[in-house]
Amino acid sequence: MKFSYKSNDDFFIFYKNDSLIKVSDNNPLVAINLKHAELILKDLRKKEVKPDQFSILGLTMFASSLDKKLINEIVLKLLKNLDFDLLLYRYFDDQILLKLMNKKYDPFINKFNESFNMKLKVIEGFIENANHHLDKKFFKKFIQKLNNFYLTALFKLSGISKSVILSYFFLENKVNIPEFFRLINLENKFQQNHWGYVDEQKKNDQYYLSSLKKISFFLKNVN
Repeated sequence: MKFSYKSNDDFFIFYKNDSLIKVSDNNPLVAINLKHAELILKDLRKKEVKPDQFSILGLTMFASSLDKKLINEIVLKLLKNLDFDLLLYRYFDDQILLKLMNKKYDPFINKFNESFNMKLKVIEGFIENANHHLDKKFFKKFIQKLNNFYLTALFKLSGISKSVILSYFFLENKVNIPEFFRLINLENKFQQNHWGYVDEQKKNDQYYLSSLKKISFFLKNVN
């Protein structure tokens, strides 16, 4: 079995023997540059039955499969998830935890609001979420301008972190992996100081940290 790639306009496309590799009926597997193509080729040759969804190959397959319908669905999901962003949730009784969240999260919320002319508000109870009614047109335009590879990274990051806001800053290189991981685990780490660090949580942390590193590696190779 022979895998190869060829330059095709602004992208590279891949072949298994002499057959074009497709990720859907209409979409071939594509790489955005030569280094990206070489990394995909390396993954293809591993002969895995199902690639890791956060590997270079897994993320590229997802990005390559996106058509207009799927892109619109992702944009709508990101806008909807923004209403309930992890950084906005403050429905806690512990005042020490709330002060910590205010200190660590509010600067990101304020900067995000400033960047996209929005007024996202923290969620302090089960009353109607006012964020539903906000005009998000500037952030929507930002998402729509992303290429499929960056859109994939933003979508996957927000799925792991439950924070579209932090994922945006990660995409913009304003937050590194250690800080991103600490911020999305702020409540967990706070609770662990009281109740301890169980083995199951350790495994989850290792998985998510590994996934973040893979997405970061993907981003570095599709720019």
